[in-house]
Amino acid sequence: MAIAELTEEAYVAQEAATEGAGRVRVAVHDASRIEWSLSVPLPKGDTSLDYTLRVEMQIPQNTFVRHAPWDQMQAFTRLDGPAVSTPREGDVVSIDQLRRGALAMASQLARASDGFSRHCRLAGSLFATAPHSELEDALTIWIEAALRISQEARERLTTSPPAGPATRTAIEPAELKRERKLVNEYISVRLLEALAGAERGLSALMQTKSPNAARIRPVVSAVEARLAEVLSQELAYRHAHGFDNADPSSPEALERYLERSSRLKKHFQEVLFLEPETFHVAERAYHWIAGFVAVVASTWAFAWQIALLNTANQASSAQTFSTGLFTLALIAGVVYATKDRIKEIGRNWMTTRVHRVWGAQRITRYRAPSRRLPGRDIVVTARESFDQGVANLPDPLNAESGATVPFTILSYEHKGNVLPHPELVASGVRRVKHVFRYDLSPMFGRLDDAMKPVPVLDDVSRKVRFIDAPRCYRVPIRVRVECGGHTYEEQSTLVLHKRGLERLDREEDKPSNPSLGEIGIEPN
Repeated sequence: MAIAELTEEAYVAQEAATEGAGRVRVAVHDASRIEWSLSVPLPKGDTSLDYTLRVEMQIPQNTFVRHAPWDQMQAFTRLDGPAVSTPREGDVVSIDQLRRGALAMASQLARASDGFSRHCRLAGSLFATAPHSELEDALTIWIEAALRISQEARERLTTSPPAGPATRTAIEPAELKRERKLVNEYISVRLLEALAGAERGLSALMQTKSPNAARIRPVVSAVEARLAEVLSQELAYRHAHGFDNADPSSPEALERYLERSSRLKKHFQEVLFLEPETFHVAERAYHWIAGFVAVVASTWAFAWQIALLNTANQASSAQTFSTGLFTLALIAGVVYATKDRIKEIGRNWMTTRVHRVWGAQRITRYRAPSRRLPGRDIVVTARESFDQGVANLPDPLNAESGATVPFTILSYEHKGNVLPHPELVASGVRRVKHVFRYDLSPMFGRLDDAMKPVPVLDDVSRKVRFIDAPRCYRVPIRVRVECGGHTYEEQSTLVLHKRGLERLDREEDKPSNPSLGEIGIEPN
């Protein structure tokens, strides 16, 4: 028990230390989209919080396909926190309160799962000093904690209060009863995910190269037995309540289970999403700019018309009139052609200046839904920009030779401001989380085949044979976050091929401030 209590205190201390800084995470979301997310603390006082996020991707120019970056990006913003307020007994009267209570349970289960994984990493460390006799108890405590969290949430959120004159409680509507059933299923799904995370932690612990590995194996076997027991009980509970189970022998059952889990997650997290109001600066100012430039070009053309008309009236002879008319027609054509070019160039020039004046290409305001804050108050404002440019970078094969490789630099910048809201802080909200997903599928068509034949020498037959080798491309990615007076920069490399995104290779984290490891910025 002492180990678990100590770890919990360290976890709480870490949460307290991270409230003044942002958290960033970069990962591969699916076969075509890369995802970066940023969690920004919600101010507790009366002062708003400014933050900046910059993401830069270096794409080889021969594989880049020009496209509209805004069309390829998805953005979601929601409220987040280590603990969302949980409705107390007798206070659950709405569907939103039930959903927020379910999310609070999910957050607690995530903490228990993180605690289990952290214990596994510490036990597998070469510098582990804790007695292995306490390891089994410590790991089992986290499993029992997850089980207790799910049981208490079921008692509090899935059981309808008795109705009748004695309790002075009205009969619950049908939609509230259906929501309680969904909460029960969601609790089961999150508990299964926590148990799966525990099993992954044990698998990593079994592969440790610690000199104490032999003494760890019996502990892992005992904990796995307890995991199997809890999992068996939960699967039986799901079967008794008619929930879909993941049958390994049926692809259809596995598909239904994953689809149902995804829908449940989106259903409950929807209550935390903020409502975006977005407009592009160029589109908002386009008609004003076009009208102003058209007036300037028309005035210029009209002035030339008057000048040419006066010139034509001054012609005295027929021959002079004929020559002047030809010249007049030629100059008039040049004037009108120049007028159109003035309109086009002026519109583009002023549109670029508008971006610089406003400091962004797109402006977004995120409002709290009316069911959360009746006034739909603004929680976050953001100014966003996407820039594309070409740069010749040194050839990595021999940078000193002077050879260069052309790259297309795709840069995204997000400058935000989080406004203080005491009501949200009092309800348990700690952070605002932005999630961005960028689709890189337009460039897949220019990539070479995913597999290429490579000649090798067969050791047995001493003949040449060919094997298929993966043909991958690498896109360097740099993420920089400035928040709360702290700066963090992470560099990684996205590995992809013609079939999609493969993985993200991370470089060793190099914080620009030595204290950043203590403020909790989270690389994945």
